[in-house]
Amino acid sequence: MIRLFSLMSLILITTFASVPFVNASLTVQAQDAYTAYWDGQSRFTVLVMGMDRRPTEHNSLEVRTDAMMLISYDPRTEQIGILSIPRDMHFPLVENGELVRVNTLMMRGEHIEKGYGPIYAMDTLQYNFGLYIDAYILFDFNAFITFVDAIGGITVDVPIAIYDSLFPDLEYGYDPLEIERGLQTLDGYDALRYARTRHGDSDYMRVQRQIAVVKATFEKLQEPETLNNIVENAPDLLAELTNSLYTNIAPQDAIRLGLEMADLSVEDISSGSLDTSYSTVVNLGTGTVRVPDRSLLPELLTEVFGTNYVG
Repeated sequence: MIRLFSLMSLILITTFASVPFVNASLTVQAQDAYTAYWDGQSRFTVLVMGMDRRPTEHNSLEVRTDAMMLISYDPRTEQIGILSIPRDMHFPLVENGELVRVNTLMMRGEHIEKGYGPIYAMDTLQYNFGLYIDAYILFDFNAFITFVDAIGGITVDVPIAIYDSLFPDLEYGYDPLEIERGLQTLDGYDALRYARTRHGDSDYMRVQRQIAVVKATFEKLQEPETLNNIVENAPDLLAELTNSLYTNIAPQDAIRLGLEMADLSVEDISSGSLDTSYSTVVNLGTGTVRVPDRSLLPELLTEVFGTNYVG
């Protein structure tokens, strides 16, 4: 695992944009066999995971994931695809076929070997989707809040007013959330809460909010003033993100990917969700769960990533 201290890589990781600034101070934390490289010509797919990790759990990867997305860049079409995976979706494990909640995969991998959790999650989803996953990006609540605040917040068009009286705070208490309908400018903390809330609707609406937040962040990074502010405050920003952001993407290739995608706009992004249209209900005896319908996955992957999603 490589702990990320490169601003170019950070922006690639968070929104697949880039800035002309590099800090090459990196700490290698895992075997080179897990490092992901890009040849500059092939599709590059990343499993992006937001950790449900509180400040008191700092440095531990033995936690559930709160958000999971497959983000794929195809240099041949210059398109980005974002596939959001609801955290309650169940997937069969590679080793024994047991159905488990997708948000427990990283924790299960950490039980096998410390530091193996992200790779275990990658391997499980790759097996189920039939789509090669090159790398992972992993961040906690602190990384998300810090980065959104660093770019001056984001503007999101909220389709339905939200009131969540049971929204959890960062210390396992409650911090009621209220956001009005319409265009809203959110700081890092409220953007995080907007992306996480689900008590008012469902996990499927929640993933749509997460996609909206990613696109809003991408749009904000297209503004020259935003990028200039990030560069000016880069040392403080990178110091704040220590121990909060991880990836196995080789630093030089993260930079190349960032430069490659610097001219893309939000119109170059397609998105979708593994929702009820592409899943089926299975009875486990103790209750019912949703699992992907493998016969329909090629249709979903083509819709999000294009017809050449396998290569």
